[in-house]
Amino acid sequence: MVFLNTLISTNQWNSFPIGNTVVIWCINLVLIVSVLWYKHLFFHPKNKKDYLIVTLYFIWMLAGVLRGMFVAEGYWEWKQWGSGSMALALPIFVYVFSLPWLLHNVLKYWLKFALPLFFIFFLWALTTKAYHFYLGPVLLLSCFLPVIASKKYVYIFLGLLLLMIFVDFGARSQVIKALIAILMSISFLLTKFFSTRILKFGYWFFIATPVILLYLGLTGQFNIFQDLSSHEGKYVQTTVKNGKVVQDDLSADTRTFIYVEVIESALKHDYLLWGRTPTRGNDSVMFGEFTAEELKTGKYERHANEVCFPNVFTWLGLVGLILYCFIYLKSSYLAIYKSRNRFMKLLGVYIAFRFAYGWVEDFNNLDIMSISLWMMIAMGFSEKFRMMSDVEFTIWVKSIFGKRKKQVPTLSN
Repeated sequence: MVFLNTLISTNQWNSFPIGNTVVIWCINLVLIVSVLWYKHLFFHPKNKKDYLIVTLYFIWMLAGVLRGMFVAEGYWEWKQWGSGSMALALPIFVYVFSLPWLLHNVLKYWLKFALPLFFIFFLWALTTKAYHFYLGPVLLLSCFLPVIASKKYVYIFLGLLLLMIFVDFGARSQVIKALIAILMSISFLLTKFFSTRILKFGYWFFIATPVILLYLGLTGQFNIFQDLSSHEGKYVQTTVKNGKVVQDDLSADTRTFIYVEVIESALKHDYLLWGRTPTRGNDSVMFGEFTAEELKTGKYERHANEVCFPNVFTWLGLVGLILYCFIYLKSSYLAIYKSRNRFMKLLGVYIAFRFAYGWVEDFNNLDIMSISLWMMIAMGFSEKFRMMSDVEFTIWVKSIFGKRKKQVPTLSN
Protein backbone atom coordinates (compact mmCIF):
# COMPACT_ATOMS: atom_id res chain seq x y z
CA MET A 1 0.00 0.00 0.00
CA VAL A 2 2.96 2.34 0.55
CA PHE A 3 3.82 1.82 -3.12
CA LEU A 4 0.29 2.80 -4.21
CA ASN A 5 0.43 5.79 -1.88
CA THR A 6 3.66 6.85 -3.62
CA LEU A 7 1.93 6.87 -6.99
CA ILE A 8 -0.78 9.27 -5.82
CA SER A 9 1.43 11.40 -3.57
CA THR A 10 2.44 13.81 -6.32
CA ASN A 11 -0.90 14.34 -8.05
CA GLN A 12 -0.84 18.02 -7.17
CA TRP A 13 2.33 18.51 -9.26
CA ASN A 14 1.77 15.73 -11.80
CA SER A 15 0.84 16.54 -15.39
CA PHE A 16 -0.96 13.16 -15.49
CA PRO A 17 -2.75 12.77 -12.13
CA ILE A 18 -3.38 9.19 -11.05
CA GLY A 19 -6.91 8.61 -9.78
CA ASN A 20 -9.48 10.99 -8.31
CA THR A 21 -10.43 11.86 -4.74
CA VAL A 22 -12.33 8.60 -4.26
CA VAL A 23 -9.37 6.50 -5.44
CA ILE A 24 -6.91 8.47 -3.29
CA TRP A 25 -9.06 8.18 -0.19
CA CYS A 26 -9.63 4.46 -0.73
CA ILE A 27 -5.89 3.81 -1.05
CA ASN A 28 -5.09 5.86 2.05
CA LEU A 29 -7.89 4.36 4.12
CA VAL A 30 -6.74 0.84 3.24
CA LEU A 31 -3.20 1.92 4.17
CA ILE A 32 -4.37 3.16 7.59
CA VAL A 33 -6.37 -0.01 8.21
CA SER A 34 -3.33 -2.10 7.22
CA VAL A 35 -1.18 -0.18 9.69
CA LEU A 36 -3.72 -0.78 12.46
CA TRP A 37 -3.78 -4.47 11.59
CA TYR A 38 0.01 -4.80 11.68
CA LYS A 39 0.06 -2.86 14.94
CA HIS A 40 -2.41 -5.30 16.46
CA LEU A 41 -0.43 -8.34 15.30
CA PHE A 42 3.18 -7.32 15.83
CA PHE A 43 3.51 -4.20 17.96
CA HIS A 44 4.44 -5.48 21.42
CA PRO A 45 7.42 -3.38 22.55
CA LYS A 46 9.09 -3.58 25.93
CA ASN A 47 9.37 0.22 26.07
CA LYS A 48 5.62 0.95 25.92
CA LYS A 49 6.00 3.91 28.28
CA ASP A 50 7.99 5.73 25.59
CA TYR A 51 4.89 5.66 23.38
CA LEU A 52 2.66 7.33 25.97
CA ILE A 53 2.98 10.70 24.25
CA VAL A 54 1.74 9.13 20.99
CA THR A 55 -1.26 7.62 22.78
CA LEU A 56 -2.16 10.95 24.38
CA TYR A 57 -1.90 12.66 21.00
CA PHE A 58 -4.28 10.18 19.37
CA ILE A 59 -6.84 10.58 22.15
CA TRP A 60 -6.83 14.33 21.56
CA MET A 61 -6.72 13.93 17.77
CA LEU A 62 -9.71 11.56 17.69
CA ALA A 63 -11.68 13.98 19.86
CA GLY A 64 -10.91 16.73 17.33
CA VAL A 65 -11.92 14.52 14.41
CA LEU A 66 -15.23 13.63 16.07
CA ARG A 67 -15.91 17.31 16.82
CA GLY A 68 -15.22 18.03 13.17
CA MET A 69 -18.08 15.75 12.10
CA PHE A 70 -20.54 18.05 13.87
CA VAL A 71 -18.94 21.15 12.35
CA ALA A 72 -18.87 20.09 8.68
CA GLU A 73 -21.29 21.82 6.32
CA GLY A 74 -21.52 20.88 2.66
CA TYR A 75 -19.32 18.87 0.32
CA TRP A 76 -16.13 20.91 0.59
CA GLU A 77 -16.00 20.91 4.37
CA TRP A 78 -16.61 17.17 4.51
CA LYS A 79 -13.76 16.79 2.02
CA GLN A 80 -11.56 18.98 4.24
CA TRP A 81 -12.55 16.87 7.24
CA GLY A 82 -11.41 13.72 5.45
CA SER A 83 -8.10 15.04 4.16
CA GLY A 84 -7.33 16.83 7.43
CA SER A 85 -8.12 13.76 9.52
CA MET A 86 -5.86 11.54 7.41
CA ALA A 87 -3.06 14.10 7.64
CA LEU A 88 -3.37 14.17 11.42
CA ALA A 89 -3.20 10.35 11.49
CA LEU A 90 0.43 10.35 10.28
CA PRO A 91 1.90 9.51 13.73
CA ILE A 92 0.25 6.09 13.46
CA PHE A 93 3.29 4.97 11.45
CA VAL A 94 5.37 5.29 14.63
CA TYR A 95 3.97 1.94 15.71
CA VAL A 96 4.64 -0.23 12.68
CA PHE A 97 7.88 1.25 11.35
CA SER A 98 9.50 0.71 14.74
CA LEU A 99 9.72 -2.95 13.63
CA PRO A 100 13.05 -3.42 11.75
CA TRP A 101 11.79 -6.34 9.66
CA LEU A 102 8.70 -4.45 8.49
CA LEU A 103 10.55 -1.24 7.63
CA HIS A 104 13.18 -3.34 5.83
CA ASN A 105 10.54 -4.99 3.65
CA VAL A 106 8.72 -1.74 2.84
CA LEU A 107 11.93 0.04 1.80
CA LYS A 108 13.15 -2.94 -0.21
CA TYR A 109 9.83 -3.16 -2.05
CA TRP A 110 9.84 0.60 -2.68
CA LEU A 111 13.33 0.45 -4.20
CA LYS A 112 12.35 -2.46 -6.41
CA PHE A 113 9.18 -0.96 -7.86
CA ALA A 114 8.70 2.73 -7.07
CA LEU A 115 12.24 3.96 -7.75
CA PRO A 116 12.44 2.60 -11.34
CA LEU A 117 9.00 4.07 -12.01
CA PHE A 118 10.35 7.50 -11.15
CA PHE A 119 12.82 7.35 -14.05
CA ILE A 120 10.28 5.81 -16.41
CA PHE A 121 7.39 8.19 -15.74
CA PHE A 122 7.53 10.63 -12.82
CA LEU A 123 10.83 12.27 -13.77
CA TRP A 124 9.10 13.59 -16.88
CA ALA A 125 5.57 14.07 -15.50
CA LEU A 126 6.43 16.02 -12.34
CA THR A 127 7.34 19.67 -12.09
CA THR A 128 10.97 20.11 -11.10
CA LYS A 129 9.97 21.59 -7.73
CA ALA A 130 8.22 18.41 -6.66
CA TYR A 131 10.72 15.58 -7.07
CA HIS A 132 11.29 15.34 -3.31
CA PHE A 133 7.61 14.62 -2.73
CA TYR A 134 8.09 11.35 -4.60
CA LEU A 135 11.61 10.57 -3.41
CA GLY A 136 11.05 10.70 0.35
CA PRO A 137 12.59 7.24 0.97
CA VAL A 138 15.67 8.30 -1.00
CA LEU A 139 16.20 11.20 1.39
CA LEU A 140 15.99 8.73 4.29
CA LEU A 141 18.28 6.07 2.83
CA SER A 142 20.78 8.64 1.54
CA CYS A 143 21.63 9.39 5.16
CA PHE A 144 23.32 5.96 5.20
CA LEU A 145 25.28 6.23 1.95
CA PRO A 146 28.67 5.35 3.53
CA VAL A 147 27.49 1.82 4.40
CA ILE A 148 25.42 0.99 1.33
CA ALA A 149 27.27 -1.92 -0.24
CA SER A 150 25.78 -1.49 -3.71
CA LYS A 151 27.77 1.08 -5.70
CA LYS A 152 24.89 1.18 -8.16
CA TYR A 153 22.55 2.61 -5.54
CA VAL A 154 25.21 4.97 -4.20
CA TYR A 155 25.58 6.49 -7.68
CA ILE A 156 21.80 6.58 -8.20
CA PHE A 157 21.17 8.27 -4.86
CA LEU A 158 23.94 10.81 -5.35
CA GLY A 159 22.59 11.56 -8.82
CA LEU A 160 19.06 12.08 -7.45
CA LEU A 161 20.30 14.29 -4.63
CA LEU A 162 22.26 16.45 -7.06
CA LEU A 163 19.23 16.58 -9.35
CA MET A 164 17.06 17.84 -6.49
CA ILE A 165 19.67 20.44 -5.57
CA PHE A 166 20.45 21.87 -9.00
CA VAL A 167 17.33 21.32 -11.09
CA ASP A 168 15.46 24.26 -9.54
CA PHE A 169 16.92 26.56 -6.87
CA GLY A 170 13.46 28.09 -6.52
CA ALA A 171 12.38 24.85 -4.82
CA ARG A 172 14.03 25.92 -1.58
CA SER A 173 12.62 23.07 0.52
CA GLN A 174 13.75 20.44 -1.97
CA VAL A 175 17.27 21.89 -2.11
CA ILE A 176 17.60 22.09 1.68
CA LYS A 177 16.37 18.53 2.29
CA ALA A 178 18.75 17.10 -0.32
CA LEU A 179 21.68 19.08 1.10
CA ILE A 180 20.91 17.85 4.62
CA ALA A 181 20.82 14.23 3.41
CA ILE A 182 24.30 14.66 1.93
CA LEU A 183 25.47 16.38 5.11
CA MET A 184 24.17 13.43 7.15
CA SER A 185 26.29 11.01 5.14
CA ILE A 186 29.38 13.18 5.51
CA SER A 187 28.70 13.55 9.24
CA PHE A 188 28.62 9.78 9.67
CA LEU A 189 32.11 9.55 8.22
CA LEU A 190 33.25 12.17 10.74
CA THR A 191 31.52 10.82 13.85
CA LYS A 192 34.64 8.84 14.74
CA PHE A 193 36.49 12.11 15.20
CA PHE A 194 34.12 14.13 17.38
CA SER A 195 32.30 13.65 20.66
CA THR A 196 28.63 12.82 20.98
CA ARG A 197 28.39 16.15 22.81
CA ILE A 198 28.30 17.80 19.38
CA LEU A 199 25.26 15.70 18.45
CA LYS A 200 23.59 16.61 21.72
CA PHE A 201 24.32 20.27 21.04
CA GLY A 202 22.70 19.86 17.61
CA TYR A 203 19.63 18.37 19.28
CA TRP A 204 19.18 21.28 21.67
CA PHE A 205 20.03 23.84 18.98
CA PHE A 206 17.31 22.63 16.62
CA ILE A 207 14.78 22.44 19.46
CA ALA A 208 15.55 25.83 20.97
CA THR A 209 15.94 27.83 17.75
CA PRO A 210 12.29 27.73 16.54
CA VAL A 211 11.01 28.31 20.08
CA ILE A 212 13.20 31.40 20.52
CA LEU A 213 12.47 32.74 17.03
CA LEU A 214 8.75 32.17 17.48
CA TYR A 215 8.81 34.05 20.78
CA LEU A 216 10.78 36.94 19.28
CA GLY A 217 8.43 37.07 16.30
CA LEU A 218 5.26 37.04 18.41
CA THR A 219 6.59 39.78 20.69
CA GLY A 220 7.61 41.90 17.70
CA GLN A 221 11.30 41.95 18.61
CA PHE A 222 12.69 40.07 15.62
CA ASN A 223 11.22 38.30 12.58
CA ILE A 224 13.72 36.10 10.77
CA PHE A 225 11.48 35.84 7.69
CA GLN A 226 11.37 39.61 7.32
CA ASP A 227 15.10 39.83 7.96
CA LEU A 228 15.79 37.39 5.13
CA SER A 229 13.41 39.28 2.86
CA SER A 230 15.50 42.42 3.36
CA HIS A 231 17.64 40.91 0.58
CA GLU A 232 14.58 40.72 -1.67
CA GLY A 233 15.50 41.03 -5.32
CA LYS A 234 19.13 40.12 -4.71
CA TYR A 235 18.80 36.37 -5.24
CA VAL A 236 16.54 35.87 -8.24
CA GLN A 237 16.33 32.77 -10.42
CA THR A 238 15.01 33.18 -13.96
CA THR A 239 13.47 30.14 -15.64
CA VAL A 240 11.23 29.39 -18.60
CA LYS A 241 7.96 27.63 -17.75
CA ASN A 242 5.31 26.84 -20.33
CA GLY A 243 7.03 29.18 -22.75
CA LYS A 244 7.03 32.10 -20.30
CA VAL A 245 9.95 33.67 -18.46
CA VAL A 246 9.39 33.35 -14.71
CA GLN A 247 11.46 34.92 -11.95
CA ASP A 248 11.62 33.32 -8.49
CA ASP A 249 12.90 35.48 -5.65
CA LEU A 250 14.77 33.05 -3.40
CA SER A 251 14.78 35.50 -0.48
CA ALA A 252 11.09 36.47 -0.59
CA ASP A 253 9.14 36.30 2.68
CA THR A 254 6.31 33.82 2.09
CA ARG A 255 5.76 32.81 5.73
CA THR A 256 5.06 35.85 7.92
CA PHE A 257 1.55 36.36 6.56
CA ILE A 258 0.75 32.68 7.25
CA TYR A 259 1.63 33.03 10.94
CA VAL A 260 -0.26 36.31 11.17
CA GLU A 261 -3.40 34.84 9.61
CA VAL A 262 -3.24 31.61 11.65
CA ILE A 263 -2.79 33.34 15.01
CA GLU A 264 -5.24 36.17 14.38
CA SER A 265 -7.87 33.67 13.24
CA ALA A 266 -7.45 31.57 16.41
CA LEU A 267 -7.74 34.62 18.67
CA LYS A 268 -10.73 36.04 16.78
CA HIS A 269 -12.76 32.81 16.88
CA ASP A 270 -11.55 31.63 20.30
CA TYR A 271 -10.14 28.22 19.38
CA LEU A 272 -6.63 28.82 20.71
CA LEU A 273 -6.59 25.76 23.00
CA TRP A 274 -9.01 23.36 21.31
CA GLY A 275 -8.52 24.01 17.61
CA ARG A 276 -11.02 24.49 14.83
CA THR A 277 -11.09 20.74 13.98
CA PRO A 278 -9.70 19.32 10.72
CA THR A 279 -12.95 20.39 9.05
CA ARG A 280 -12.09 24.07 9.05
CA GLY A 281 -9.08 26.23 8.22
CA ASN A 282 -7.80 29.59 9.35
CA ASP A 283 -9.27 32.87 8.15
CA SER A 284 -7.26 34.03 5.14
CA VAL A 285 -7.24 37.28 3.23
CA MET A 286 -4.59 35.99 0.82
CA PHE A 287 -6.32 32.74 -0.18
CA GLY A 288 -9.82 32.89 1.30
CA GLU A 289 -11.46 34.34 -1.80
CA PHE A 290 -11.07 31.08 -3.71
CA THR A 291 -12.76 29.06 -0.97
CA ALA A 292 -15.53 31.54 -0.38
CA GLU A 293 -16.38 32.52 -3.94
CA GLU A 294 -15.04 29.88 -6.30
CA LEU A 295 -16.04 26.93 -4.11
CA LYS A 296 -19.04 28.92 -2.86
CA THR A 297 -18.59 28.06 0.83
CA GLY A 298 -19.02 31.69 1.84
CA LYS A 299 -16.11 31.33 4.25
CA TYR A 300 -12.85 33.16 3.59
CA GLU A 301 -10.59 30.41 4.93
CA ARG A 302 -7.55 28.42 3.94
CA HIS A 303 -7.78 24.82 5.07
CA ALA A 304 -4.05 24.02 5.05
CA ASN A 305 -0.83 25.98 4.68
CA GLU A 306 2.64 24.89 3.54
CA VAL A 307 3.90 24.92 7.13
CA CYS A 308 3.40 21.82 9.26
CA PHE A 309 2.89 22.99 12.83
CA PRO A 310 0.56 25.96 12.20
CA ASN A 311 -1.81 23.51 10.50
CA VAL A 312 -1.81 21.22 13.54
CA PHE A 313 -2.42 24.28 15.71
CA THR A 314 -5.42 25.35 13.59
CA TRP A 315 -6.97 21.89 13.61
CA LEU A 316 -6.18 20.69 17.14
CA GLY A 317 -5.31 23.85 19.03
CA LEU A 318 -2.40 24.56 21.34
CA VAL A 319 -2.93 21.30 23.24
CA GLY A 320 -2.74 19.20 20.08
CA LEU A 321 0.26 21.18 18.83
CA ILE A 322 2.23 20.55 22.04
CA LEU A 323 1.48 16.82 21.93
CA TYR A 324 2.43 16.64 18.24
CA CYS A 325 5.71 18.46 18.86
CA PHE A 326 6.64 16.23 21.76
CA ILE A 327 6.40 13.17 19.52
CA TYR A 328 9.25 14.62 17.46
CA LEU A 329 11.22 15.64 20.53
CA LYS A 330 10.78 12.31 22.31
CA SER A 331 11.92 10.35 19.26
CA SER A 332 14.94 12.59 18.73
CA TYR A 333 15.90 12.46 22.42
CA LEU A 334 15.70 8.66 22.56
CA ALA A 335 17.74 8.31 19.38
CA ILE A 336 20.55 10.57 20.62
CA TYR A 337 20.65 9.75 24.34
CA LYS A 338 19.49 6.12 24.41
CA SER A 339 21.15 4.51 21.36
CA ARG A 340 24.11 2.19 21.07
CA ASN A 341 24.95 3.03 17.46
CA ARG A 342 26.13 6.15 15.65
CA PHE A 343 23.48 5.85 12.95
CA MET A 344 20.58 6.40 15.34
CA LYS A 345 22.33 9.27 17.11
CA LEU A 346 22.78 11.06 13.79
CA LEU A 347 19.22 10.26 12.82
CA GLY A 348 18.12 11.83 16.09
CA VAL A 349 19.78 15.09 15.05
CA TYR A 350 18.05 14.87 11.67
CA ILE A 351 14.66 14.41 13.37
CA ALA A 352 15.39 17.48 15.50
CA PHE A 353 16.22 19.38 12.30
CA ARG A 354 12.91 18.33 10.77
CA PHE A 355 11.18 19.59 13.91
CA ALA A 356 12.82 22.98 13.38
CA TYR A 357 12.12 22.92 9.65
CA GLY A 358 8.47 22.05 10.30
CA TRP A 359 8.04 25.67 11.38
CA VAL A 360 9.28 26.80 7.96
CA GLU A 361 7.86 24.26 5.52
CA ASP A 362 6.58 20.71 5.65
CA PHE A 363 3.24 19.81 4.13
CA ASN A 364 0.72 17.89 6.25
CA ASN A 365 -0.33 15.21 3.79
CA LEU A 366 -0.66 11.46 3.97
CA ASP A 367 1.94 11.05 1.23
CA ILE A 368 5.26 9.25 0.79
CA MET A 369 7.26 12.34 1.76
CA SER A 370 5.55 12.58 5.15
CA ILE A 371 5.52 8.81 5.61
CA SER A 372 9.30 8.78 5.10
CA LEU A 373 9.68 11.36 7.87
CA TRP A 374 7.58 9.22 10.20
CA MET A 375 9.72 6.22 9.32
CA MET A 376 12.62 8.12 10.90
CA ILE A 377 10.59 9.17 13.92
CA ALA A 378 9.47 5.54 14.37
CA MET A 379 13.09 4.40 14.33
CA GLY A 380 13.86 6.87 17.11
CA PHE A 381 11.12 5.35 19.28
CA SER A 382 12.15 1.78 18.46
CA GLU A 383 14.21 0.09 21.16
CA LYS A 384 15.20 -2.58 18.64
CA PHE A 385 16.81 -0.04 16.33
CA ARG A 386 18.43 1.81 19.20
CA MET A 387 19.91 -1.32 20.76
CA MET A 388 21.62 -2.37 17.52
CA SER A 389 25.39 -2.04 17.39
CA ASP A 390 27.04 -0.19 14.50
CA VAL A 391 27.73 -3.55 12.88
CA GLU A 392 24.15 -4.77 13.28
CA PHE A 393 22.72 -1.53 11.91
CA THR A 394 25.11 -1.70 8.94
CA ILE A 395 23.95 -5.23 8.18
CA TRP A 396 20.33 -4.08 8.35
CA VAL A 397 20.98 -1.24 5.89
CA LYS A 398 22.97 -3.43 3.48
CA SER A 399 20.23 -6.08 3.50
CA ILE A 400 17.79 -3.54 2.05
CA PHE A 401 19.96 -3.24 -1.05
CA GLY A 402 21.18 -6.83 -1.17
CA LYS A 403 19.65 -10.03 -2.47
CA ARG A 404 18.33 -11.26 0.84
CA LYS A 405 14.76 -12.44 0.70
CA LYS A 406 11.87 -10.79 2.43
CA GLN A 407 12.29 -10.69 6.20
CA VAL A 408 9.68 -12.18 8.52
CA PRO A 409 8.87 -11.20 12.10
CA THR A 410 10.95 -12.97 14.74
CA LEU A 411 11.92 -12.22 18.31
CA SER A 412 15.23 -10.85 17.07
CA ASN A 413 13.88 -8.30 14.60
